[in-house]
Amino acid sequence: MFQKAELERRQRQKELLILQSDVNRLRLAADWRRLHSPANWLSEAGNLTRRHPVLTAALAAAAGMLAVKAMRKPGAMIDALGRLEKLAATAFSAWQLFRRAKSE
Repeated sequence: MFQKAELERRQRQKELLILQSDVNRLRLAADWRRLHSPANWLSEAGNLTRRHPVLTAALAAAAGMLAVKAMRKPGAMIDALGRLEKLAATAFSAWQLFRRAKSE
């Protein structure tokens, strides 16, 4: 008697796990479709712009400066990218330093 009740309980538990697996698989598929939709990317970019307006303005200004340099002297764009890379590395190091100091 005990063995039969235990087997039935295990069978119900197995069925429940199968149903949960199916639900998780459907959720994953829906998330995958949502992540691949262009509308989602535009929405996230808009949210990022609203959350970080100063960063967005700085990136837009840098992109504008690079575009102007590329139009004036095509070879100068490589130099500008090199300087931008150095500036970005310095800014990243400073950000890490401030973040470390803030956490302590």
